[in-house]
Amino acid sequence: MCGRYVITVSLDQMRAMFGVTDRPNLQPTWNAAPTQDLPVIRRGKEGEARLSQIRWGLVPHWSKTGPEGAKPLINARAETAADKPMFRAAMARRRALVPADGFYEWSKEGDRKQPWYITRADGEPMVFAGLWERWGEGSERVDSFAILTTDASADIKAIHHRAPVILESGAWSDWLDPDIDPQPFLHPAADGALAARRISTRVNSVRNDGPELIEAEVN
Repeated sequence: MCGRYVITVSLDQMRAMFGVTDRPNLQPTWNAAPTQDLPVIRRGKEGEARLSQIRWGLVPHWSKTGPEGAKPLINARAETAADKPMFRAAMARRRALVPADGFYEWSKEGDRKQPWYITRADGEPMVFAGLWERWGEGSERVDSFAILTTDASADIKAIHHRAPVILESGAWSDWLDPDIDPQPFLHPAADGALAARRISTRVNSVRNDGPELIEAEVN
C-alpha cells in the first residue's frame, strides 16, 4: 500500500515535466498524508494536462456522507479497481498522475515497525497512477484521489508486499486518456528501478515534517 509520501517537486519542475500552465500554490511536504490537499495532474476538457491540488482519499460521487463521513479510500488495488463500485467509473474516465519524490513503507522487525524511504534508483521523481472523483456541487464540491497499488517489485518486497503503480514518462499522457485501456500500465516497477533506505521513526507522526525525515537512520 501507500499511506505516506514525499512531494517537494517544484512548480517549475512540474510545468516542465507535464507541460501544464497552471500555477497552484504548491508547498513541499516530507510527510504527505491522507486528507491533505496534494498536487495531481488530470486531463482537461480539451485533452490538455491540468495541475491542481485535491484531497488524498477518494470520495465516490454517489457517497451519501461525503468526505467527512467515511474512512478515506487512499489506495485502490490495480487488480480489482476496474470492477469495484468505488473505483470503476474513475478507472474508466477519471485517471490522474500523482507526482512524488518517494514514498514510505514500514517493515516488521520483531515487535516494532521500521520505516523505510523508497525512491527511484535513478534519483528522478516518481509518478504514481491515480484515480480521482468529484463529490458534491458548488461550495460543497470536493475533488479527491486514490493511488493505485500492485505487487511490490523484487527491490522492496522484503519490506512490504504492495507498492504504488509507478508510471514511466512515456506512459503519462496515455494513462490520462480514457480511450486507452489502463490494464497494460498496471504492473510492478522493473527490477532494479527502486532503492530503499532505513530512516528514523520520526516519520511515524504526521505532525513531523521536514527533510530530516528522509535522512538515513544512524545506528
